[in-house]
Amino acid sequence: MEVARKATKRALREAQREASRASGDTAAWRALALRAKAADDRDEQVRAWTRLAHLQAEGGAYLASLRSLARARALGADVARLRTGVWRQLGLASGSVVLSAALMAAAVPPLDLWPLGLVAVAPLYIFVRTMAPAQALAYGWVTGLLINLHGFGWGLTVMERFGHVDSLPAMGALLVLCAYQGVVFGIWTGVSALLARRARVPWLVVAPLVMALAEAVLPFLFPWSFGVMVWRAWPLLQVAELGGPGAVSALIVLVNLTLAEVWLARSRREAIGRPARVAAVVILGIVGLGLVRAGHVAWLRARAPHLQVGVLQPNFGIVSADDRKLHGQEYINLLRTKTDELGQRGAQLVVWPESAFPFLFDRQLEREFAGSNPWALRGSYRGTLLLGALTHQFGGADVYNSAVLVAPDGRIAGRYDKVRLMAFGEYVPLADRFPEWAGRVRKRMPDSSDIVPGKGAAVLESGPLRVAPMICYEDILPETGQDIADLDPRPNLLVTLANHTWFGDSLAPRLALALATLRSVELRRDLVRATSTGVSSIGDALGRVHVEGPLLDPPRDRAPKPALLDGDVALMEGFSLAPWGPPVFPYACALALAVVASKRRGSK
Repeated sequence: MEVARKATKRALREAQREASRASGDTAAWRALALRAKAADDRDEQVRAWTRLAHLQAEGGAYLASLRSLARARALGADVARLRTGVWRQLGLASGSVVLSAALMAAAVPPLDLWPLGLVAVAPLYIFVRTMAPAQALAYGWVTGLLINLHGFGWGLTVMERFGHVDSLPAMGALLVLCAYQGVVFGIWTGVSALLARRARVPWLVVAPLVMALAEAVLPFLFPWSFGVMVWRAWPLLQVAELGGPGAVSALIVLVNLTLAEVWLARSRREAIGRPARVAAVVILGIVGLGLVRAGHVAWLRARAPHLQVGVLQPNFGIVSADDRKLHGQEYINLLRTKTDELGQRGAQLVVWPESAFPFLFDRQLEREFAGSNPWALRGSYRGTLLLGALTHQFGGADVYNSAVLVAPDGRIAGRYDKVRLMAFGEYVPLADRFPEWAGRVRKRMPDSSDIVPGKGAAVLESGPLRVAPMICYEDILPETGQDIADLDPRPNLLVTLANHTWFGDSLAPRLALALATLRSVELRRDLVRATSTGVSSIGDALGRVHVEGPLLDPPRDRAPKPALLDGDVALMEGFSLAPWGPPVFPYACALALAVVASKRRGSK
């Protein structure tokens, strides 16, 4: 018995020495508390648990700190004051998460209060910058979860209305999706905190690089980027030509953290630190160079040939097989009439949205239907027509989601088939391996089709026009921009044909417009977007949207009327950095992080 007591006392002394040597090591103080308990040393237990609570609170582990304080309190210690302080810190940290998420929600569509995007993550940063990496990751992930729940709330409507999924499973699926996509913010705060603590690299250096890298490496079901908050602030978007969405996100993170550091210095009545001063110079340099490039692009655009474009937003709902039988001819008549009307306004190119032609379009056609044919696409209009249609080869089973270009003389000048299909909307994943399950899914989603993917991006030509079509959500994918950048000949106009009827008048169509705008900056081409129910638009190569249509939800708007948009676009021939900059940018960020971290660690 005496031997055991001596061993226990010896273990306690060793734990005390270890805790003294590593005064900031939570593991050492936890071990000391447990050794003191084994030795029945109440005072040492109280000291160890209290010190551990302090360290946990400093690292942002507030809940763990409260548990440690509860153990000290159970031993009779007076920890009321410290406990109150920890609860206060927990409330402030949690409030910073909610505030950051709320500011981001206000910065993105539909409010588009973009100046808030410049300070949106500052409250979160102020708290997580001193936290341990695990805690910083947790707070970042919760922030990402909240903003994704705001951004993808429309998923419930889509699953319930078109997928015929019950509310509870739909909510569960949405929560899983948002939890996964929120990981980007967790990676951002967690890895930044780790590098700042272990490699002693300032957050202002690592955080922008980590955000850009995290967005690039984590695959999203519905891609979006942090930089979407400032899509209305076109001077801040010009860096997208250099590095795509990741470059915009990195810039906005740098702005947020710099403003936060300035505020912290002023609130403490201290001088602004060197990292913040250097960051401010970098920000001004990036934006200044972007404005110089924007001026050059505007000069090129003013001297390029111009074209009058008309966009026909028909505001139909989902055109089912039954609708085609009952109202298909009505739809064609309306499309033809409105196309003529846009032609009378001076439109030289008229664009119909995705699958606007209500019947299957024969891929073997070399000319459009004759004027006497009920399916004639045009009446008096004699300009160029770009239309969306489901196409097939007569007698074949394969169906494609296509954009068809009809030249002024009626010739079918070209066709592009959508490459990146929407899961469950245009195909059922793993249908070959699980055909029975796929069959059940198709029965639950009668409005969906089985679409064959196209072979790649294409340029459709008619006279001086070389258009690169994008269909549905392809225009929000950076990889689509890369595919177009590699085309030869290069296009002089970008056009999106989309059917956003699935999303109603939710946030999704507005977010799609915001995200798609970056393709025009990356490729330095004007962008025309024709959508079935909104938001259609006409924008330029600087990321400015000049014409914007309405957004409707046909099931609620019982008698929607077509919306007609017209505007001027430039057929630009200038170069862009899209083939080189955006693909390399994530690798450059990774290399920069590795170099900076290794140098810092080597200098310790």
